[in-house]
Amino acid sequence: MTQTIKYGIVGFSRNQFDQQAAQRILQDLFQRIRQKHPSKNIEIVSGYTNSGVPKIAYELSGQFGFTTVGFSARQALRVRSGVYPVDKVILKGERFGDESKDFIRYIDALIRIGGGKQSRQETDLFKTLHAEKPMGSILKEYEVDWYGKN
Repeated sequence: MTQTIKYGIVGFSRNQFDQQAAQRILQDLFQRIRQKHPSKNIEIVSGYTNSGVPKIAYELSGQFGFTTVGFSARQALRVRSGVYPVDKVILKGERFGDESKDFIRYIDALIRIGGGKQSRQETDLFKTLHAEKPMGSILKEYEVDWYGKN
């Protein structure tokens, strides 16, 4: 059976940020992931919404043959942007944030591209859960310009 590695992707879920920079970062990271794990099944696990960093991650996943997983609270089913047509859906809780602990336990590695309060809280949760591991191999954090209102 093929081993699966689950990469969580968090970041801005709205679109008022430097999307080109985020796309370049994820394209480069996904190439490295595929080269590092050529025969493993890779899951890209993000917030299920059809906007922002999750949408970019899901769109790029197809180029690399990655499985897409939407991991969110049921509130995602009611957002204006809609949900991305992922391969697998995991819904936990009702409101955004309810799923955070389960999401962090589900993934093996985390990539953060900018993001607001929830993305940063999930990154902190990930660091706490994996405190005994070398973070450089399982956590990547990048900042990109935000153009919206805080």
